[in-house]
Amino acid sequence: MIHIILLGPPGCGKGTQARIIKKKFGYIHLSTGLIFRNHIKNNTKIGKIVNKYINNGKLVPDILTTSIVDNEIKKFFKAKGIIYDGYPRTKNQIFSLENILNKFSIGKLNIIFFFLIKENIIINRLLNRSKISGRYDDINTTVIKERIKEYNENTSLIWKDKKWEKIIIKLEGNYSINEISLFIEKNIKNILCKKNFFYEK
Repeated sequence: MIHIILLGPPGCGKGTQARIIKKKFGYIHLSTGLIFRNHIKNNTKIGKIVNKYINNGKLVPDILTTSIVDNEIKKFFKAKGIIYDGYPRTKNQIFSLENILNKFSIGKLNIIFFFLIKENIIINRLLNRSKISGRYDDINTTVIKERIKEYNENTSLIWKDKKWEKIIIKLEGNYSINEISLFIEKNIKNILCKKNFFYEK
């Protein structure tokens, strides 16, 4: 099983590319954002908890996030691959993800796509996205800036360890969706060839 991390600030295009990768390669798209928003929409106990954090642009606590992700991963042991969209966001979440992959012998982290994009572009994208999708966490500029700050000060730094240098691939998030998609596809196929993973388009 191949494991792909999409790393980048809100609005950089992770979700769009995750859906494209899913369609091209048949992998599982695991998005903590989607999971949390579904809980909020359905007014679950978890939804009520995470809503307080998301509305303020803060990260949902590790203990809750890792528990949800671990349960999701357990559903897909027979999958060809998993795309992690918006996870991990802290070092503790990296450790948790590595532990569950090792525990069940379902592979290791193979590639990290690191999206780079300027803050003013992010803000404009999210404000425009809110008009289309109605996402409540994209409407408030103050919340958006807090989410970007949280990402810059915490999430963007969690992969600094030399351990990850060889699997991190940086890409310009301001390129067109198609250009980014082709770049990502090329790099995934390179990994598949090196690791002798089965690929069927």
